[in-house]
Amino acid sequence: MKWLVLFVILLLAAGCGGEQTPSPTPTAASTARLVPTFTPTPVAVGGASASNAESVAVSTPSPDSGVAQRLPTPTPEPAAAEADPPTVAANAPATNTDDPLERGRRLIRYGDYDAARTALSQVIADGSVDAARRAAALYDLGRAYLGEGRYGEALATFDQLDALLASAGADPGQFGQKEHFLRAEALLGMGRYNEAIAAYWRFLEAYPWMNEAVQPRIARAYLALNDIESADAAFRRAAEAAGDRVARVRVLEALAQAHLDGGRPAQAAAVYDEILSVAENAGYRTQIFYRAGQALAAAGDLDGAVERWRAATAEAPENYNAYLALIELVNRNVPFDLYLRGYIDLKAEAYLPAINAYRAYLESVDPTDARAGRALHELGQSYLGVRNFSEALAAFERVIAEYPDCPCFGQAWLDKAAAQAGLGDAAGARRTYRTFARDFPNDPLAPEALWQSGRRALAEGNHIEAAVDFLALADGFPASERAPQALYTLGFGAFALGLYEQAVEALARLQRSYPDYRWDAVGYWLGRSQAAAGQVEAARATWQAVVDRAPDIYFGILSHYALKGIAMTDAAMLTRIREVAGPASRVPGDDGSQAFAERWLANWLGLSVEQVRTLPTAIANDPDLAKGRLLLELDQREDALVALERVYQRHRDSAAALYPLSLEFARLGAYRLSILSAMRLLQFSPAGWVENAPAFLQRLSYPRPFAELIEREARAHNLDPLLYYSLIRQESLFEEGARSTAAAQGLAQIIPDTGQWIAQRIGHPEYTNDIIYRPVINLRFGAYYLDWARGYLGGNLISALVGYNAGPGNADAWRKRFGPDDALFVEQLTFSEPRLYIQLILSNLYHYTRLYG
Repeated sequence: MKWLVLFVILLLAAGCGGEQTPSPTPTAASTARLVPTFTPTPVAVGGASASNAESVAVSTPSPDSGVAQRLPTPTPEPAAAEADPPTVAANAPATNTDDPLERGRRLIRYGDYDAARTALSQVIADGSVDAARRAAALYDLGRAYLGEGRYGEALATFDQLDALLASAGADPGQFGQKEHFLRAEALLGMGRYNEAIAAYWRFLEAYPWMNEAVQPRIARAYLALNDIESADAAFRRAAEAAGDRVARVRVLEALAQAHLDGGRPAQAAAVYDEILSVAENAGYRTQIFYRAGQALAAAGDLDGAVERWRAATAEAPENYNAYLALIELVNRNVPFDLYLRGYIDLKAEAYLPAINAYRAYLESVDPTDARAGRALHELGQSYLGVRNFSEALAAFERVIAEYPDCPCFGQAWLDKAAAQAGLGDAAGARRTYRTFARDFPNDPLAPEALWQSGRRALAEGNHIEAAVDFLALADGFPASERAPQALYTLGFGAFALGLYEQAVEALARLQRSYPDYRWDAVGYWLGRSQAAAGQVEAARATWQAVVDRAPDIYFGILSHYALKGIAMTDAAMLTRIREVAGPASRVPGDDGSQAFAERWLANWLGLSVEQVRTLPTAIANDPDLAKGRLLLELDQREDALVALERVYQRHRDSAAALYPLSLEFARLGAYRLSILSAMRLLQFSPAGWVENAPAFLQRLSYPRPFAELIEREARAHNLDPLLYYSLIRQESLFEEGARSTAAAQGLAQIIPDTGQWIAQRIGHPEYTNDIIYRPVINLRFGAYYLDWARGYLGGNLISALVGYNAGPGNADAWRKRFGPDDALFVEQLTFSEPRLYIQLILSNLYHYTRLYG
């Protein structure tokens, strides 16, 4: 341990960096921030937990990061040989076609409606085309008008279509039947509600299985006519046809709201009770209990309202709707348990009411009451919330002295230290943490105390005490999950400060003692520490081990760069990716064709090639697949994806189903679901790494949708198109309707303020946020913003990507603080999201470069 003592002295004399350092003050950017990114549904390619003996832990889990993770191969499920094999058009970039009909349809998908109408009008004006082709062009022209809300022109176009079909006497494309829905949408937009209702019903005569999607629209039309009874009936038909419980309760919520808006609160309450009869999630049930109480109160049924509000407080006291229900009860002087009242207030951060409730409770019970210790502790936490640190400290000290058997005992020690820190007694806070860890080493929170002490010391710039705490944590609590974190902090901090031999010691110990803890990051930084310490051969062996285990994850790629002697500056990890990218496929004999991939799958699954490519009967006959297909034809993408998501969820564990599902989703333009299906297929397959699978399957996982737009905008803004594909895949999995919880929208995840700013910069005066989901707009704005961020941040693309994700002001501050080494810069980013963002984009770029570069 002598080296450890020396390490502490050297490390702390120099000052230790790392993730525990305080956050930089965000720099005000000259533009709106673009944060955070849309997070696609996870489907990790080795998605076993770290406890799975056959899984490999990586430090950057993602929908596509588990390249080297291996799962047991599932037992193949036989596929039925029914339904036509899907057509594949996902792996090659879209090309310009001279066919104006196809061009018009593609432009509608892009949201470029003016250009689409020009192309489609060319078809209609061509006297040599047959009736079927002209009908298709008229149908699509109506869609193009609808896309921009030009309802009158859409109706006129559909009238032309009806006249053409009547004269032709045939409608092989079923345009006349589908047109009823589009006509109804136009009529609804024009306020011609009775006509819209009639048109929707004509559509349902042809497609009676579409009630789930159509009846809510009929209901909205009836509501506009103030016909609540008919709207109720329509909503109930939709609920009955709903494909799952979630869809059903959403329809019922809309029905309840309709009754409320119509001044019928008792009927709304009855609908909420229907929802409660099927809802299972506690938080959601709490919300519905609260709403039911509100409705009953409005209806004059106070007893019923109180019953529902009490149910809300009991169902999930931590939920904010429980707090809202509590307010209603308190305002009506309804007797309520004082302890629970304080707890609900505390969880809602209503600290002053919580203080009052806890104090009243403690005054009303004997100190030996079973909940007295918890109440006193939570009273202290409430005082912390209002920054009354003296009262908080007194409460925590009483808990420690009087209630040593309380489950809150350990947390009371940690909170006591927080109160001391709040009073400015930093030394006392650290002393409290350490005393607790020393005197109560068997308490589950003992290692957490040392971790928090070390973090506070770092935040205060007291590096000596931080190192002491982290070393004590690693030595005294080796089984704690904080122990490897402490060693990593010490090892990386030593490297960042130029204490290379000490970094080698700490990281080598971490690798020996915790071989699965961030093994890729530990290996890379250990290799860099070894190289800097003059241990060149050891460094190369360490890096090679990372590359051998996972060549396509972030630290595998960085390790490959290190082996080639390529410095991680000036965004070289992006711009020189071709120098480390592996082959398109490592499968012997792989010519990249679909046929080869299907033979490979057939051999693995024990099926015929025909069975491999064919949708199993259960999927081909799935009503949700039919709904999704038709809704996409009708430009009802949101409803379509709900139906298609249900198809995916039902069949995601069938290895034999995932390949034809991926093909079908790609054919339909549901790229997110196609990618998820393909990645899950690779998870189940014996490939292990992505590049050990046939190239055709890899391209399903890393496709190039919207190629015409992505490549045009990338080149217009001097970006590598493969990098832009990599960014869009990470942002949205190529789903143009994606929306994050922070309101980031579309393929490139543009937030509204940023969209407005970009529109002003590029001269787009007619811009409104309504059009940001159009790929032609979204992709242009995304490329512009990345290019602008690159210029603003000194030309470094790594900085630009960080700025794209976390704001250019933050990126600028971090770059100035952490220096030109991109690997060090990314590792020390104060927020974890942009760090993960860079790691995943680099992995994506590795694959896109292998497959298309």
